[in-house]
Amino acid sequence: MSAAIPEQIRVGTVTYRVTVDPDDWMRIEHSTQTKGYYGHTHSRSAMIYLNPDAAPEQNRLTLWHEVLHALHETVMGNPSWQGLSKEADEAEERVVRRWEHPTLAVLRDNPDLVAYLTS
Repeated sequence: MSAAIPEQIRVGTVTYRVTVDPDDWMRIEHSTQTKGYYGHTHSRSAMIYLNPDAAPEQNRLTLWHEVLHALHETVMGNPSWQGLSKEADEAEERVVRRWEHPTLAVLRDNPDLVAYLTS
C-alpha cells in the first residue's frame, strides 16, 4: 500500500502546501500559461502543485523534483548561478555541497514525504 501525498512539506523555515486539486491545477496552468507539465512550485505563496491527471509514480517523482526547486530557492535565493566558479567541476562541487545539508534536513523533517516517496 502506498503512502498518501503529504499535505505540507517544510523546507527550511517555509512550510509549503501540496495540492493535487484539479481546480488549483487549472488555475496554476492558466497563471503560468503552461500545459503538459507535471508540477509547479510557487515559492512566494509556498505552494507545490501536482498534476491531478498524472500517475502515482509520476507524482512521486514530480513531488521530489518540486521539493528540489523549493530547496534551490532556499539555498540560492533564486535560480541564478552567478558567482559560481567558471570551472565546471568546481561549480558542480559547490552546488552539491550546498545541497547536502538542506536535502537531508528536508528528509528528516518530513517523514510523511519520505514514506510517500519510498513507498
